[in-house]
Amino acid sequence: MPRSAYERSKSVETIAWQEHPLARSLALRLLQESSGESRQAIGQALLDVLDDAAGLPPCKLTVADRPQRHRKREGRLEMKTYGYYRCDWDAGEARRGSIRIYNLTAIRQQILSPKVFLETLLHEWVHHYDFAGLRLDRSPHTSGFFARIRAVAETLGVGFVAPPKREASIGPLRAVDDVVPPGPSRLRPGGTDPPTWIRDQIAALFGRKEP
Repeated sequence: MPRSAYERSKSVETIAWQEHPLARSLALRLLQESSGESRQAIGQALLDVLDDAAGLPPCKLTVADRPQRHRKREGRLEMKTYGYYRCDWDAGEARRGSIRIYNLTAIRQQILSPKVFLETLLHEWVHHYDFAGLRLDRSPHTSGFFARIRAVAETLGVGFVAPPKREASIGPLRAVDDVVPPGPSRLRPGGTDPPTWIRDQIAALFGRKEP
């Protein structure tokens, strides 16, 4: 019986790729940048190198100079989104991957710290690797997922930006799935309504459920 996406994600702790010296220098340069324009240019160059090294289709980066999407409850910050990954399905494969990162913090609207920006970029790229490289139909936040982030960060010489070993996103704020699934027409030929887990993800990201 085929293993589930969760089981496969949990079992893989490394990235299958060919190391590229340029990737390390680009990652270190990102730690020196703060403007959205510079982060987008250097971040895109880093993604291009990572995609090439791992044999993945291109992934487009957008750095938005706007506050992180967030939600409050009783005046307190309950949830915020650093960024997200999305892709389309084409002939059973992930294509047209894209990453969006918000360059300003949710409440104070300060520039995102270099460490957090780089960790977010690597986090979202591992989602790209899961869909386009491991060919998972979902990219859950398993212990293997976070191990893959650490593996990439350590290879790039920036292991200190990676999160500590954990099973899923843990912190004072509610965890939010940062993957926007492909449209229902691609997942379910014939236009059948998407399953509940997709609708819940969209609601978590955008504050509403798809009709």
